[in-house]
Amino acid sequence: MEIPYCDNPSGTLTVTVQLQHSADVFLVDQANFNAYQQGRDFKYFGGNYTRTPVKITVSGAGRWYLIVDNGSGEQYSYSWS
Repeated sequence: MEIPYCDNPSGTLTVTVQLQHSADVFLVDQANFNAYQQGRDFKYFGGNYTRTPVKITVSGAGRWYLIVDNGSGEQYSYSWS
């Protein structure tokens, strides 16, 4: 599955995620996404959520990746603002 991302030129970025069941939802920058892909420790914004919608806001320019791990590959929807 392709990992969604958003290029943020500056300021703040918010993602809203609609889940079907509880899941780990993270926003990570490029360096931490690389660490995540390599199985290393990484820093993130987010956590485990049992209620929807999930809203996560970050500050900083660059590419931000949305990672949703619900353990079963269930679909979710999201929007950036």
